[in-house]
Amino acid sequence: MTLTDASSATPAAWSQRSPGNLVAQQLRAVDAFCRARAVAEAAAEAGSRTRELRMDAARRLEVLRRQHAALVSRSHEQLRLSGDVLGLRRGPRVVVAHRNEWFVGKVTSVLDAHGIEVIAHTDNGADAVGLVVAEACDLVLVEDTLAMLPGEQVVQEVLSYSPDTLVAAQVAHSDRVGAFLAAGASSVFTRQVPPADVALRLAALFRA
Repeated sequence: MTLTDASSATPAAWSQRSPGNLVAQQLRAVDAFCRARAVAEAAAEAGSRTRELRMDAARRLEVLRRQHAALVSRSHEQLRLSGDVLGLRRGPRVVVAHRNEWFVGKVTSVLDAHGIEVIAHTDNGADAVGLVVAEACDLVLVEDTLAMLPGEQVVQEVLSYSPDTLVAAQVAHSDRVGAFLAAGASSVFTRQVPPADVALRLAALFRA
């Protein structure tokens, strides 16, 4: 694997969060998301002077609604199982945001063999952020081209809500690697890297 295939930032060493810290971070993430949504809704209701600004506000609200729907779909189960979460933590948990089902299947299979669970898969950037807010997962793998919210912005929003979550990305071309590292990704892979190798590199992040 050459540097044109994958690049890595230097993330802090990963350590498993205690059950109490995990639940606390989930609650903080949900609170931060709700405050951001309230600010966006207030701005939209206040009105904008130009058509472009109104369209931007409407688009942002639609993204937030999609994120909220993903959050709610997972939060119900999370609240129901909160006692189990506090009593027993399993291994690392991963969310994959990628449009290629074959790629996701390969990555999931290799991660599972290393005791790492893919808890959710989506092909939508807004859903990815909502899932991470609900789960405060250990790692999220993001494709650069996603519906509603591009991968680079997903990286930034994920880290704003769940700063302890590691973020990895897959990009189409090597000239996009720097932008994702600057956004906060721990590792960035080009599409030339086979999915099994991507999964092995992700597993290595948890062993660092």
